[in-house]
Amino acid sequence: MTVDLHLHTHHSDGTWSPSDLVDYAQKMRLRHIAITDHDTVAGVEEAQRRAGDELEVIPGVEINTLWRDESGQIKDIHILGYFINITNRTLLELLERQRAARKAHAVEYIRRIADSGVKITLEMVEKYAGIGAIGKAHLAQAVIDAGAAADATEAFEKFLTRGSEYYIERQSTTPQEAIDAINRAGGVASIAHPGKGDEIYSFILKLKRSGLRAVEAYHRIHSGNRVRQYVRFANRNGLLLTGGSDCHGPFREHKPTLGTISVPAEVLDRLREAAQS
Repeated sequence: MTVDLHLHTHHSDGTWSPSDLVDYAQKMRLRHIAITDHDTVAGVEEAQRRAGDELEVIPGVEINTLWRDESGQIKDIHILGYFINITNRTLLELLERQRAARKAHAVEYIRRIADSGVKITLEMVEKYAGIGAIGKAHLAQAVIDAGAAADATEAFEKFLTRGSEYYIERQSTTPQEAIDAINRAGGVASIAHPGKGDEIYSFILKLKRSGLRAVEAYHRIHSGNRVRQYVRFANRNGLLLTGGSDCHGPFREHKPTLGTISVPAEVLDRLREAAQS
């Protein structure tokens, strides 16, 4: 296991700094990693400086998008980008809009929850987000601190999941817009951890027509059988493969997952060739 193409730092929802992540990757004897923070490329350069010539750090990103299916249901679709130019204006403008929407979403959530009598503030949430973009996990921790939930599971169920009276639909870009921005930045776009469901295959092919070039088959939520299904699907339909541990660093008693997913070396070779073509 020398390749891990799905990693997060404290610039989004990870617990490691980019330098700490690189140090652990070297400890695990990885040779190639990708920094794929949510809606930001802020951690890439630090990781590359720390790695030097000892470890390849591929510039990447994971863009959170929303898609409305044929039944009208809104679904989260994450689009990964690899070998991107992290100074590309189109990409940076889209990521800035994403981060602004995240903060606006959090502020509205805080107002609605506070109006119910829970003593939660933006400062409490920002304490958990640190330098990264605010996410629901940070809101959940603030709710716990305010005494309105015993743990993260209860906080999500009471306040943050669809169906809760406090739920607020967030604003986000579309998968097609994310793919276009990645392509304009010279990168290769891949759908992240697509999971299961018959409808996902036709949706991936729809995204392929919009410029998607890969599917993340190798991921910790995918069983061995699911991985094989996606590998066959990608091969039949002219799609590349990507994969990684989706590691967010150490969290409480949980060990880091970095380097625990076996990604074949040829996956990276073909991804690199596509980026250079």
